[in-house]
Amino acid sequence: MDINKKVDIAMNILAGGRESKIKFNRIYPFTTENISGYIDLFDLKDKSLFTVGSSGDQVFNAALLGCKDITLYDVCYFAKEYFYLKYAAIMLMNREEFLDFFCYRNYPKLYLRNKLALLESNFYYLLDYLKDVQPEVSYFWSELLNKYKGKRIRNKLFVDDEDHARVLKLVNRYLETDEAYNLLRKRLNDVNISFKQGNIFELTDEEKYDNVFLSNIATYCKFENVLYLFYKMYDRLNDDGKMLVSYLYDTTKDSEYIPGEDEIYNLPLVFSTLPEGLKITSFTGNNGYMMKSARLKDSVLTYKKVKKI
Repeated sequence: MDINKKVDIAMNILAGGRESKIKFNRIYPFTTENISGYIDLFDLKDKSLFTVGSSGDQVFNAALLGCKDITLYDVCYFAKEYFYLKYAAIMLMNREEFLDFFCYRNYPKLYLRNKLALLESNFYYLLDYLKDVQPEVSYFWSELLNKYKGKRIRNKLFVDDEDHARVLKLVNRYLETDEAYNLLRKRLNDVNISFKQGNIFELTDEEKYDNVFLSNIATYCKFENVLYLFYKMYDRLNDDGKMLVSYLYDTTKDSEYIPGEDEIYNLPLVFSTLPEGLKITSFTGNNGYMMKSARLKDSVLTYKKVKKI
């Protein structure tokens, strides 16, 4: 999409126009998944990855583990623009400065809103760097800042769904330690990253990948659409490739399905319908970290495409 069209859509959202009413037009500031809980299930080093996630965190965590070719595909118009804003911050800021700039809810303390979030002076500092690296991205954010304060951009252009910084450090491998954060800075120079915007159900290219992350898309779909998407992405997996079929919040293999919930949580249905080899892996969820309770677990459904002999 033309960058000026993206600016127009963002301006419409910031003004409270029609585009602001469309659910997936806004950016997730950070992942709402425990990526650290599942990322080691995948062989990412020197491999390729197709992932969704407008926060960009799936990309950063995969790059940290040595993934060399990453495609970020998302319905959100601004995933590329936000990724490179975070990219610039990683290149120029230390880990705490990064958190000071991007964290907003419950930061620096619970129930507080961070007054430094998207602070204009730091914003322009990052955009100066991006003028040479990604001029269109720099232009996009500069146009918004010419009319609106950083606080309004954060309130209107982003989803109001963000974990406490303490949790974000635990669920994002690249934010866990200064060493990991600094290593990511180095490894980002060695990874090829491409961006595609659109409805994943309408994906037409036939490129194949070693790994696929579908996040929690299945929680927004009827089960027939989950099946359609599974087989669509199965065809795009290389032999021995692995797919994250769905992230499941507050769920383990023993969780009882409650009628009316999203059908992906109906595990007996899921395991009886999807191919043999589907696995469920559980780990402490974001809520578990927030409540400091290992009993509160999330899970992922994964499937490995076995090479046919």
